Amino acid sequence: MFKRVFWLSTGVAVGASGAFWAKRKVEETVEQYLPEQVAVRAAATAKGLGTTVRQAAAEGRDAMRATEAELRARVEARTFVGDGPEPPAPARETKPSGTRRAGRVATHAGTGPVGRRRSRR
Repeated sequence: MFKRVFWLSTGVAVGASGAFWAKRKVEETVEQYLPEQVAVRAAATAKGLGTTVRQAAAEGRDAMRATEAELRARVEARTFVGDGPEPPAPARETKPSGTRRAGRVATHAGTGPVGRRRSRR
């Protein structure tokens, strides 16, 4: 008999405390969604949103400028356009003196002999 009384009182205590906890949570949730609280949260979010958008726009402009500078540098390096230094002048070929092969000019395949003697006819 004593066991039944113990478990009955334990169940009543757990049930009462659970109901009290649930009631408190429901009241807190209802309080959060009252029109005044919603208006306060919306105003705070709008203020933060404006700052966030301005920061994101500034960061985007900085990234755009950096990328544009990098691309312009690539184009200038490839095309020798812009305020950069003058490209180096092409080197002149000098003929070594005293050799028989000094007069030969290397050509691409199919356009003439390279390193072979021409037959004389």
